[in-house]
Amino acid sequence: MMSLFQLHLKVHPVKANNLADETPAKPTDTNTVAEIKAWLDEHNVAYSSNAVKADLLALVNDTDA
Repeated sequence: MMSLFQLHLKVHPVKANNLADETPAKPTDTNTVAEIKAWLDEHNVAYSSNAVKADLLALVNDTDA
């Protein structure tokens, strides 16, 4: 005999969440400087090594990604 959970999964199969196919959202002030720099690197946006968070976010906002 199937549990309710097993029956639910049979009727509504779980789809894999393929995050690799999704475009990551633009970073915001809740992201760390390292995360923002990683995003900028992924989008080939140059920045100064001593740029502060506000400067990095300005570059993010100026990018059409």
